[in-house]
Amino acid sequence: MVRTLSCPTCGQSDLDVCRYDSMMVLRSDVAMFTVACPRCGASVSSVQTIPLALREEVRFAAIEVGAGMGRD
Repeated sequence: MVRTLSCPTCGQSDLDVCRYDSMMVLRSDVAMFTVACPRCGASVSSVQTIPLALREEVRFAAIEVGAGMGRD
């Protein structure tokens, strides 16, 4: 599972999706993450599998808003 992105503007290659600025959940296991590049400030977006470290957070948020993804 890929947790890092590369900035297409400056080439920084260690942008961690777990430190996202925004996350749009597309499925219970996939989201579009947007991360700010600390080097050049570019906004980098990518559709990625949701890292295990964030899955419980996503599940809880889905339950809170009644999105239906939190059901077993």
